Amino acid sequence: MSEEGEPCGGEEERLRSELEAQTAKAAEYLDLARRIQADFDNFRKRTLREKEDIIRGASDRVIADLLPVLDDLERAVAAKTGEDELRKGIKQVQLNMLSLLRSYGLREIPCEGKFDPSMHDALCVGEGEEGKVLELYQKGYFLGPRVIRHAKVKVGKAKEEDEGGLDNGEDNRD
Repeated sequence: MSEEGEPCGGEEERLRSELEAQTAKAAEYLDLARRIQADFDNFRKRTLREKEDIIRGASDRVIADLLPVLDDLERAVAAKTGEDELRKGIKQVQLNMLSLLRSYGLREIPCEGKFDPSMHDALCVGEGEEGKVLELYQKGYFLGPRVIRHAKVKVGKAKEEDEGGLDNGEDNRD
């Protein structure tokens, strides 16, 4: 070092070259970070496109599988037969549709026995065994393990005693 505290020519050169090396390394890291960010953005866009393709493919498959049922309905409407034959045709269409939906994992919710709020919607209450399903208004369905539509039912409720102490309609007042 010189008397004024400045670095000597050799040390100044070494510091300059170290600074240039560190600057080049920083530029390299910045370039690497930008490439990684671009790769991640491309990955995100690609996975989003793949997801959309999978959903579109599944929708296409369901629609393609429903086309024969649509054909059956067209034939049932175009049929020039009596009511019994038409009913049979429509019943067959219903069976075809149900078979197709079952192949996708659709199952009916059972409605015999006890009311279960995780599977049933109670539309009304009627006189009968407490908590028992008395009547089915609309079928409910599972799709795989999930409930996709709750069964709409009438639920039994035990007959309540009159609060005024009346028994068999008689007045017990004296």
